[in-house]
Amino acid sequence: MSARSKSKRRGSQNGARLLKVESLERLRDRVEAAADEIVRLRGENSKMAADISKLRSSLDEAGKKPALAFDEDPKELRAKVKGFIRAIDEYLQAEA
Repeated sequence: MSARSKSKRRGSQNGARLLKVESLERLRDRVEAAADEIVRLRGENSKMAADISKLRSSLDEAGKKPALAFDEDPKELRAKVKGFIRAIDEYLQAEA
C-alpha cells in the first residue's frame, strides 16, 4: 500500500470519526435540552397540582358552609324578607 493510500484512508477515518463526534455532540445537546424541558414541565406540573389542590379544598369548604350564614331561624328570616319585599313593592307602587 502506498503512502498516499494510507493517508487517504486515515483522512477518511478521521473524517468519519469527526462526523461521529459531531453527531454525538448534537445528540447530547438534544438530550440535555429534553432533560431541561422535562425539569421545567415537572415544576409546572407541581405548581398546577398545588393549585388544583387549593381549588378542590376551597370547593369542599364552600360545599360544607353556606355562602351567607344567619343566626335567625329560617322561618323567621323568610317572614322578614317577605315583609321587606312587600314594603318595597308598596313604595314602588306609591311612586308610580
